[in-house]
Amino acid sequence: MIQKRGSPILHFLDRYAGIPAVSLLSLARRKRALPFTIHTFGLLRTAAIGDTVLMSAAIADLRAAFPGASVIFFAGPTNFEVAAMLEGVDRVVELPIVNLPCAVRRARSAAVDVMLDFGQWPRLDAVLACLSRSSFTVGFRTPGQHRHYAYDAVVAHSRDVHEIENFRRLVRALGVKTGHPPRLKAPKPAAAPAIPYAVFHLWPGGRRKKLKEWPVERWRALVEELAGREMEVMLTGSAADRAANDAVIEQVGPPASRLVRNAAGVSLRKAAALLAHARLVVSVDTGLMHMAAALGAPVVALHGPTSSRRWGPISDKAIALDSSLDGSGYLHLGWEDSRHAPRCMESIPYEAVRDACLSLLERQVEPVSSRENFQRFL
Repeated sequence: MIQKRGSPILHFLDRYAGIPAVSLLSLARRKRALPFTIHTFGLLRTAAIGDTVLMSAAIADLRAAFPGASVIFFAGPTNFEVAAMLEGVDRVVELPIVNLPCAVRRARSAAVDVMLDFGQWPRLDAVLACLSRSSFTVGFRTPGQHRHYAYDAVVAHSRDVHEIENFRRLVRALGVKTGHPPRLKAPKPAAAPAIPYAVFHLWPGGRRKKLKEWPVERWRALVEELAGREMEVMLTGSAADRAANDAVIEQVGPPASRLVRNAAGVSLRKAAALLAHARLVVSVDTGLMHMAAALGAPVVALHGPTSSRRWGPISDKAIALDSSLDGSGYLHLGWEDSRHAPRCMESIPYEAVRDACLSLLERQVEPVSSRENFQRFL
């Protein structure tokens, strides 16, 4: 039941230890009725930055329906920092998911009237929800995942709608009216740069991350295109992506190379500040893409093994580009079998991405700018 994003071994353990655990919990407890009065909500999601960002819409819906209630977010180590940026959350509790006894203790550290489990497949999340000090639990019945048996109320998870709609269905089970968009609080930078800049996020995360990568030579061409327009280009990523970003920068020829910076490894709060003030964000399907959209940045999103219909950015400033190959968009939970997968990302042409970027830039008013060092900003 231990969950660490991207680990096939831990995914295996989550399934083959977690399903029996959930089944036993269902035998040990009765179904309970929804409390007449709700003072405290618990929201559970132990991984996935993008999902956590999408949850901000459901939080806003809950806040509108229950303005006096408090909201506690139970997060894992990988999404704890972004959970702290969500508006409407009163407290974030970090669950050390690789230490199950400690995770259970922390899940029980606060009593809640209703616990909403936003996990689509992890049995660990279902176990933690059911062992929490909650009076009522709500979670997904996801086809083939066998994780829903112990919830007090069950909501069908669908692969035929955008994931934000699944999250909205979860809160509608409480009679809540939905419709708010995802939003993040934008941290203020130490010193906002005056020169226009774009953010490129080349490297996806998760178990099938290699399948979501766009060819590096096309990124290099896009860097040179924007740098030729006197825009800074910031390459983001995790600390592990820093060397890969350096390799891309080395391929960029002068004079464009002087306008490219490696921003991999900065904290999520600093990344959020960077995104919020960008003239343009170009990203593969990953959590940072959803962060950028929720912060109101203009976004070009690249989708191959995932479909924008299921996982695209929610924003009127976003352009989502999907692979045109038959069989694309086959990843719905993020880890499905990919042995016969088409080379989806290679079918997204450079020209389509470039034109989408220029279209978003043309919609904006050119600011008065003077060159400023980005070091203080990061």
